[in-house]
Amino acid sequence: MTWKLKTLAVAIGALFVTPAAADTIDPTSFSADLAVGESVTIRKTVVVEEGSPTDATIDAYFLMDTSGSMGGVINAAKTAASDIFTAITTSFGADVAGGVGVFSEGAYLPPAGPENGRVINQDVTTDQARVIDEINEITLGVPDGGGDFPESSNTAIELVAENASWRPGSNRFIFAFSDASAKGSPDADVIAALAAEGITLVSLDFGGGSFTADMADLGAITYSSAATPESIVADVTAGITAGFSEYEEVTVSDLGAGLPEIDFSVTCISADTGICDGGIAKGDYDRSVDRTFEFDVTFTRVVAGDKSFTTFGLVDGGIVARESDRFPSDGVVPVPAALPLLLTGLAGLGFTSRRRKKS
Repeated sequence: MTWKLKTLAVAIGALFVTPAAADTIDPTSFSADLAVGESVTIRKTVVVEEGSPTDATIDAYFLMDTSGSMGGVINAAKTAASDIFTAITTSFGADVAGGVGVFSEGAYLPPAGPENGRVINQDVTTDQARVIDEINEITLGVPDGGGDFPESSNTAIELVAENASWRPGSNRFIFAFSDASAKGSPDADVIAALAAEGITLVSLDFGGGSFTADMADLGAITYSSAATPESIVADVTAGITAGFSEYEEVTVSDLGAGLPEIDFSVTCISADTGICDGGIAKGDYDRSVDRTFEFDVTFTRVVAGDKSFTTFGLVDGGIVARESDRFPSDGVVPVPAALPLLLTGLAGLGFTSRRRKKS
């Protein structure tokens, strides 16, 4: 396929762009026929718009204190469970997964101590009905009843950060619910675990503020909440909005989906008010205004084979926009096996017809 035709393919793809409410990649699709060893480079423009993304991939993990004073909060969370997912999906995008865990008094894990205090009920799953069921199965006093302050929230947060099955390219949030001060893992260890997985911690405090102070030490977005379904939904939604409000890195990636057929490489060309560092735009950005970033993406055919995959716009490693790329297996449009014979037959009929007219 000639480069002119490749350019035409990009232009045709652009004709079918559906305007998005936020965060886009332009062009929204690209197609090229590449022989093995051949490459093509295309300029992709990412716009991170004012406000919040509406096509984000979100992993939301809900971590609940089940000690004796949390009964009203647990009941409110159960009532709010379905509305939480409706609010997240409506506000930020349909690709939402969740997980549920609990914690309470226990300070150790087996074999060092009793199996209480911290339980990861399930990993992150896109089965939202299952997540809602798990929230509804949270039971006051399980795995233990607490008994005094503080509770083991620090250790629970570190365990979730390090062990939950976070999806590649997800925007990751842990929502910690408690009314008590924190104990367990050292703050530095929790902060490192959150940073290693790119997780935003959001705390909902239903007590006198000691949980808020401890979570602020971990860099959390903190809320003084109320034990009502409406307050919980509002604070979860606000926490995600706040988590998206500032960012430091923008890039594009196929997250490895092009391989083994198509290799993907990217070079940052322009970085709004920041700098380009290899394939990444870096800076202190916020969503108070639209911001534009440009990248040159090079696709290289490694092995033969028809390939279609998605390229993502990533903000701080999380998906906020997506577009489609297609690379047919070869540069020739397939011709049905019977077509040459049919064309030969038609040509013969035409020749016979002309001879008849002359006779």
